[in-house]
Amino acid sequence: MEKNFFKKFFTTLSFFTFHFFEAKPKSRFIGTLFAFLFVTLSLTKCDAQNSLNSYIQSAIKFSPVFADNENQQQSLALDSLLIRAGLKPQVGFTSNDLYAPVVNGFGYDNAITNGANVNALLGVNYSFAGKKNLSNQFGALNIQKEILQLNKKLTERDLKQSVEQQFITVYGEQQDLKNQQQLLSLLKSEEEILKQLTQSAVYNQTDYLNFLVTYNQSKLGYAQQLLKAKSDLYVLNYLCGIADTSFVSLAAPGVSLTEKKSSSSSLGFQQFVFDSLKLKNDLDKIQFAYKPKLSVLGDAGYNSSFANHPAKNFGASVGLNFSVPIYDGKQRNIQSQKLQLQQSTNNASRNYFTSQFEIRQSQLRNEISQTEKLKSDAQQQLQLSQTLLDADKKLLETGDLHIADYLLALSAYITAQSTVTQLEVSRLQLISQYNYFIQ
Repeated sequence: MEKNFFKKFFTTLSFFTFHFFEAKPKSRFIGTLFAFLFVTLSLTKCDAQNSLNSYIQSAIKFSPVFADNENQQQSLALDSLLIRAGLKPQVGFTSNDLYAPVVNGFGYDNAITNGANVNALLGVNYSFAGKKNLSNQFGALNIQKEILQLNKKLTERDLKQSVEQQFITVYGEQQDLKNQQQLLSLLKSEEEILKQLTQSAVYNQTDYLNFLVTYNQSKLGYAQQLLKAKSDLYVLNYLCGIADTSFVSLAAPGVSLTEKKSSSSSLGFQQFVFDSLKLKNDLDKIQFAYKPKLSVLGDAGYNSSFANHPAKNFGASVGLNFSVPIYDGKQRNIQSQKLQLQQSTNNASRNYFTSQFEIRQSQLRNEISQTEKLKSDAQQQLQLSQTLLDADKKLLETGDLHIADYLLALSAYITAQSTVTQLEVSRLQLISQYNYFIQ
């Protein structure tokens, strides 16, 4: 993501530098101001591209789950139209033509077949649906819509969590790399000084070799850490659908601890709420299935057996269809009991979730608090190690300190620096887990 940026940046900067010295003083001032604004905006854009939010947005855009969720919501809108279409009169055309000949006395009984039967009818059927029944059907669609929206939020939350955790991991590794770069720079400057002091017989050759071993091990460790950081960055890009393979520097995650929440405001709790609503709707649907039903039907057209005045057999008919369920072998009662059992299970799961929510929330906040305290202690230790290392460095360069003692101080500084970075990463990971859990 940074290659094109730096190419454009240096090209533009070169352009302003070339024309700067040929311009008039006033033009120079304007050009300098424009160049400064360009650099500032470009760097801001670059940081935005490598921010946590940019990776999350890329992952959301890349994931096909959200497109599927949107399609399902549109499908529910079509289901609503289907219900409304079913409320209108249903019109259809039917034609049944039958001819049963009798040859030499052989054929179907004419009393049954009438010899022939020809009809061409336009039929109309209209069913009366009660307001409560319709409310139940539309209510089911609304519940499904709410569930789809909840699933979208849950999917987005899970995806955000995965990206955020990986982003923090890579960010921590890059911070370690920066620390190791500073260390290598320090060792390189010390190596040149110690080499001269060893040649001047201030230090023994073996002491200098011990220092070189430490220096080379640090370079090897840096190379291994760089390889791991690149690999984890590729995993992050893979999660977000980013094809870029360049090694970019990530901005600080910027995650912050949110306030305490009640379990009823979490997305997890909403699942139990919608499950209860769905079960209640299904129970009402069973009751409506056993209500009396009334429909009006009619037809108009031609219906004849050709036995009597076939030219006059045009007509129409109208009728009512009324049905009342009386006995179904107690199927309704059994179906209702099954739904009640599901509701009982849902209530137990909801109560368990509520109790576990409070426990886990307190545990995570306690872990975050303890980690922050450990980080504060580690930072104090790092300051002490830094002070000791600075003092030993001065003594080392004057030949008043054994190299082994300097290496011990250097090792303590490296350990303290690594501890601070690891605790910061752990703190960010815990905050990410907490925000995910209570959302």
